[in-house]
Amino acid sequence: MPTVESEAKVKTRVRFEELLKTHHDLIHERKKLKKKIGKSGEKIANQRKSMESRQ
Repeated sequence: MPTVESEAKVKTRVRFEELLKTHHDLIHERKKLKKKIGKSGEKIANQRKSMESRQ
C-alpha cells in the first residue's frame, strides 16, 4: 500500500524548499558581492601604490 503524504506535509515541504532556495540565492549573491568588492579594493590599493611611487 503506497504511503500518501498529508496535505499539511506537502505544503510544509514545498515551503521549506522555497525558503532553502531563497537562502541559497542570497548566499550566492553575497559571495558575488564580496568578490566584486575585493577586486575593487585591490584596484584602489594598486592605484595608491602607483601614486606613492610617483611622489
